[in-house]
Amino acid sequence: MKLKNLTVLSQEEIQEIHEASLEILESCGVRILSASMLSFLKRKGLNVEADKQLARFPRGTVEDALGTVPERFEVFGRDGAFAFTLGDGVPRIAAGHNAVFWYDSESGQTRESTVADVARFSRICQALECIDMIGIPVMPQDVPDPRSTLLYGVKAVVENSDKPIYFSTDNCRANHACVELLRATFSGDLKEQVYGICQLSSTAPLYWEQGVLDAFFDTVMMGVPISLLPEPIAGISAPYTLAGLLTVSNAEALSGIVMLQLLKKGAKLMYGNSWTTTDMSSGAALVGSTETTICRIAAAQLAKFYRIPSHTTAPNSDNHEHDEQNAWEKTLSQFCAVASGHDLIVNCGMFATGLTCSDEQLVMDEEISAMSKRIAAGIRVDRDTIAADVIKRIGAKGDSYLTDEHTMKWLYSDEYLRPRVSVRGPRAAWVAAGGKDTYALARDKARELANTTRGRLDEKRAARLREIIKHFEGATGKMDNSAQVESRK
Repeated sequence: MKLKNLTVLSQEEIQEIHEASLEILESCGVRILSASMLSFLKRKGLNVEADKQLARFPRGTVEDALGTVPERFEVFGRDGAFAFTLGDGVPRIAAGHNAVFWYDSESGQTRESTVADVARFSRICQALECIDMIGIPVMPQDVPDPRSTLLYGVKAVVENSDKPIYFSTDNCRANHACVELLRATFSGDLKEQVYGICQLSSTAPLYWEQGVLDAFFDTVMMGVPISLLPEPIAGISAPYTLAGLLTVSNAEALSGIVMLQLLKKGAKLMYGNSWTTTDMSSGAALVGSTETTICRIAAAQLAKFYRIPSHTTAPNSDNHEHDEQNAWEKTLSQFCAVASGHDLIVNCGMFATGLTCSDEQLVMDEEISAMSKRIAAGIRVDRDTIAADVIKRIGAKGDSYLTDEHTMKWLYSDEYLRPRVSVRGPRAAWVAAGGKDTYALARDKARELANTTRGRLDEKRAARLREIIKHFEGATGKMDNSAQVESRK
């Protein structure tokens, strides 16, 4: 049987968090920094105080919205082929996203990221079996216009891989341009088929910024699912207690769910969750802490309670090197994310509290993901795997199972996980092969996979992507010039 989903909350405790969230939304409300969204919510019957930019969400409205969210949805690759279903109980792994720096294995230094880094990262993702989706790993810093850095990242990903894409922004115009890039790339119908998922985040405690809310209108009408990802910080923008941290995150997520379902009943979305805890002795923000991993398990339970596909961040580490701390934080966070039953787990390839990416980290994280999924898959028990007939046939004669047909049959199955870069075997054999540690083996593997050509985009669609970015940069420049003229009047 499969490993049972990890849990840290009882059903009574889940209900307590749910009830507290409903009470907060109805009595305290949420700040809505968008006049158009406030006006829309008022027309929908919500209690709105426009002068305070505040909206309160009645219990019945929240419950009605929860009842219209799809429990699952299909996702497709760039060229229109079915890729996987989110919400079917099988965890999917995504690489990236949204770091700033790159660890350069050639120089051994951390540097600003480039478009070429994103392209190479995407080619490696294309070749890695356990990477199902690609987030934009970094905001490349070598672009002609810094306002279009995300667009160049999206372009580099879709040009180098046919896997589904994950992106996020807090800017409506950039968000719209990203969706246009997906539309120009995707061979299917973007309004009906999911090729990309957009992450949009509230701001703790309990408010939504204008750029994000403006993107709500645009994105949901274009058919792109939204992952609602609150990111409260324990002791800073949420209570220091884990239950309080979960409750703030849950209330913010529920408010986003209501707004999206009021905009479009049945809109596809994800219950996202990502927390930061705080080391109060140093003030350091932490994403790979033990407590964030406990919250990952709890959030998977809350998403299942609401019957909404869930998204979390993992594997995470706060260390700045590819070392033992990095390994244990990433392994625990990824295993718990998989074993608790999250549907989409995003962050392979990142470390240093999500600020830095590397090709080598991506390769190692893919192996951690494969290990986590294999453990969660459990043990297959049936007549063939028990193999009583084989055991009786070989008996106590001392014959070997090594060349038996049963062994040959299962040797090439998924019964055992094949390592990617893990070191196995006698020390003498390891030394004879060069004595490389796991990081060095991951570096070799990354260099090999970076040369893959499978997944490259054709020139016709690539040209269309360049046109969209050029138009975005031109329009942005005109808007800035107009604003400068107005400011001088």
